[in-house]
Amino acid sequence: MDSAFSSGRQATACALLLATLISLPHLMAKTGWLERDQVYSGIPTRLGPFPWIHKVIYSDHADIDMAFVGSSKMWNAIDTPYVQRAFSERLGRDAKVVTLGWPWAGFDEVYLIARDLIERHRVRTLLVYDDSRGEDIPHATSTRTFRIGESSEALSGLPLLAQIRLYGGAVLAAPRHLLSAVRPAKDPTVNLGSEWTTPYYAPPTEERLGALRAGVSGGFDPHLVPLAPTSRALPADALIYSEETRALFEFSGPPLAPYQLHFARKLAQLCRDRGTRLVVVHVPTLAERLQSKVTERVSWPDLLGRDVALVGIPPAKMFSGMSDSDLGALFYEGVHLNRNGQDLFTRLITPSLQKLYDLSPTR
Repeated sequence: MDSAFSSGRQATACALLLATLISLPHLMAKTGWLERDQVYSGIPTRLGPFPWIHKVIYSDHADIDMAFVGSSKMWNAIDTPYVQRAFSERLGRDAKVVTLGWPWAGFDEVYLIARDLIERHRVRTLLVYDDSRGEDIPHATSTRTFRIGESSEALSGLPLLAQIRLYGGAVLAAPRHLLSAVRPAKDPTVNLGSEWTTPYYAPPTEERLGALRAGVSGGFDPHLVPLAPTSRALPADALIYSEETRALFEFSGPPLAPYQLHFARKLAQLCRDRGTRLVVVHVPTLAERLQSKVTERVSWPDLLGRDVALVGIPPAKMFSGMSDSDLGALFYEGVHLNRNGQDLFTRLITPSLQKLYDLSPTR
């Protein structure tokens, strides 16, 4: 009898604990226990430069001319200080250009972070490249950035299974968020540590306005030699998608998966509502080196709206005149540019970005 009573009490306690955990995200939302600005400073830097992202979103209130936002392809692709200098010279004032990048692709994370940025800043142009081809599931760090009450509008229109996955992540992350609320947050202005500098032989990302400038070649070889410009490509070879340039773009599929498509459309609508120009930047890969067209899985302007721009450079043009050894010195992995590739790509694409900036809405 006593054993059965004890087992019953344990079962009841477990049920109450489970019910409390399941309801915790809603309780946190209703009571306002947590502020949104506590999200990023509590994410470990091994998951990305989130203290830098926190600093840009919450500590700096300046208008932003151009923000590059997305996962590692974008994070490695753009020499952000170079773009800022070029825009400052063109505009005759100090331009504001930043990169917010992190590991692992997914339009859900792009939407959540871009929304926090755009809600607190006037962002004239938002540039993304986050074509996730993995499983159609929430991003690895969405448990940190998605919270009920702050991100609930993101659930509208999602299939039930996707909503359950996001809510389940919010349940699992709720105790961690509460812990972040009661302990001192990291100072978001401090150096991010060695997680992204040591293995990549890169300067601190905050010194590069958020960009990861990898100083390694294939296999993370640290003996990367600065590459003298051997490409015959010119900035005029970069293309903005239009009726006139359509023949130089190719859309090879497969279609965007439903979960990713939902957040890509949410992102496009967010930019539309806030007067921000959304630009998809095609970042070339080593496997594309012989392709004479900019190859994307879908036509982003046709999928997300004609106000969405697409820009890229045919890889065969970008890499023209380069030997195989030169090509190998542009990447540290087949899809990630190192500092050599970053320099080449940024200098070729920046004039087209300036054209798109001129065409962006003003608010």
